[in-house]
Amino acid sequence: MHSEPRITIVICTYNRAGYLKDTLEDLAEQDIYPSLYEILVINNNSSDGTDTVCEIFSKTHPKSLFRWVNEPNQGLSYARNRAVKEALTQILLYIDDDVYLQYDFVRSALEYVDKRQSTLCAGGRIFVSFDDLESQPDWIPAELMPMFGLHDLGSHDKIYPSGNFPRGGNMMIRKTVFDAFGYFDTQLGRTGKKLLGSEEKAFFDRIRKNGVQLHYWAEMQLTHRIGSQRLEKEYLKKQSVGIGYSERLRVQEVFTETAGKFTSELFKLAASFLIAGWYFLRGKLKAAAFLIRFRFWVLQGFLKRNKNEE
Repeated sequence: MHSEPRITIVICTYNRAGYLKDTLEDLAEQDIYPSLYEILVINNNSSDGTDTVCEIFSKTHPKSLFRWVNEPNQGLSYARNRAVKEALTQILLYIDDDVYLQYDFVRSALEYVDKRQSTLCAGGRIFVSFDDLESQPDWIPAELMPMFGLHDLGSHDKIYPSGNFPRGGNMMIRKTVFDAFGYFDTQLGRTGKKLLGSEEKAFFDRIRKNGVQLHYWAEMQLTHRIGSQRLEKEYLKKQSVGIGYSERLRVQEVFTETAGKFTSELFKLAASFLIAGWYFLRGKLKAAAFLIRFRFWVLQGFLKRNKNEE
């Protein structure tokens, strides 16, 4: 009998009770002893019955080491930081609240950390599934699939190349990293309905500068679910503007970095016209239009003055 958990599966959630229920069920059906892993949900002020989902799961899965904690400070970074303080183990594996998991997901995680005890941070592979659709909508260009959660650097483990990093939907971080280099920046990341980001990028940039290698973990796979609401134009615009504004927040303390990032965004906008032209010639007009809109929205966000500016 195993009495103490060896890894904490962290789910930070906000108003996704339906998805959370499915993710928790996948975690309950793993092919290892439930005592080997802790399931920790950080409820970030949800108002949709998330607590009820957690209560029911706790009662119907008494063998699972399951806890949920309410984090009153609104924001994904606050929730992730709270998880570090609450976790019973030294290894945190963050996953999103809207994912499908294979039955061997946790076992694969434990095998990986056992073999790679010197690995402090690792990012797993993330595929994408669109609810009620058999395949990726043809109006989404391949270049923009990462905004829907896609993270695939191939089928072999490697060190992340410069400029790339683990994604929050599937990332392992040992507690010693937080002890040595600090936590996620609470000025960045999603806050309620404000679709900001860049907190992962800022965090991993900081620890990489301190000599920590970031490992890509090919066999650690899950699938991110995308509902129909996240395909609506207003949601996509809000998310894209949030990406741009988050990047501005990340670099705004250093003028040269701000200027460099602005130049980079202009370059990406120009390049998007070339890529869009290729889609146009192939008859994919909607994909071409979305690519250009996305880059304009990101630039619009970068030039915003504050979070509330429309």
